[in-house]
Amino acid sequence: MLPLEMVKTQQFLDKYPMGMSAEYYLGVDITLISLQSLSIFGNGFIICLFFISKRLKKNMGLRLILLLCMSDFIFAVTALPYIINYLIGWNLDYFDYSPLFIIVSSIPLLVQFKINLIITIAIAVDRLQAMRFPVFYRGKNHMRYVWGILIIGLILGYSDVILEFFTTEFNIHRYNCAAIGCFQDKLFRAYWGISNMVLNVIALILTIWVAIELNLIGSRSLTQIVGQRERKQLAQANKLSFGVLLISMAFLLIPSTFVGIIELYNLDIFKKYGPFYVFGLLLAGVSNSFIYIGLHQEIRTAAIYVLKNRTFKMNVPTSSIAYATNFRSSVSVHPGGNEFRSSY
Repeated sequence: MLPLEMVKTQQFLDKYPMGMSAEYYLGVDITLISLQSLSIFGNGFIICLFFISKRLKKNMGLRLILLLCMSDFIFAVTALPYIINYLIGWNLDYFDYSPLFIIVSSIPLLVQFKINLIITIAIAVDRLQAMRFPVFYRGKNHMRYVWGILIIGLILGYSDVILEFFTTEFNIHRYNCAAIGCFQDKLFRAYWGISNMVLNVIALILTIWVAIELNLIGSRSLTQIVGQRERKQLAQANKLSFGVLLISMAFLLIPSTFVGIIELYNLDIFKKYGPFYVFGLLLAGVSNSFIYIGLHQEIRTAAIYVLKNRTFKMNVPTSSIAYATNFRSSVSVHPGGNEFRSSY
């Protein structure tokens, strides 16, 4: 630790200014810990529902949602040392965090950010396949698709980690900064920002495409879908996938694109506002856990049963969740006999 007399000198304050007040960063850290707790509880609860509900286990179309849920849960748990370190090292007068510990403990952040972007793109592609190529979608191997997406996300994420370690100088202290961006090399930050922006643009285009297709499907469904039940099931599938895409856009795509542009102008946004990348990931994870229950009938039915009966042993008769099916009915969305079938 530096002598208190030194950190209070005007020379030190001029050379290492604090972007915001120390109390601001303490509030940010407490907020992040709170979001981590909510994400661990919310996503952990959803994962438990998948393990105890036979219907959710059999619903292969929900595997991407389960993958996103598990990645959010794992990130919230593994990022605890990163946030706790900020809390332990907080000081009213100055900050002096270990570059090595910050970089090592932030590995989950780099990996999860890429995985989350890849899963977001995969969900959009999955929806488009279901709406545009229903015959192909019915025969698709969902588990192989999910494993492929996970492997791609891990490769991209750990490639970022390797580049970060090769470019970071661990022997230089970054005083009065409470975010990983201060400890990363400028070239790496530029690469990371641009690579994330490219994925963001792809995800944004696909999300807009999904919105257009949903609008077209909705206008045709009114006259071509037979039965109220099929219409509700189709709306459920559409709302769930599009809800997840909107959450990702609000808390990840737009903020990270903005940061990528800011980084091109060499502005110290990390030093001023703190670890907002972590904030966005955690907020997306918490929001998704509510979206799953709010927009999917079968997940909501299982959640209500567990909360109402205070047990994770589900012995629910089929009649009690007749409406909450796997949505395997065939519905016509194109003239000429083409069928649309969704597993959501």
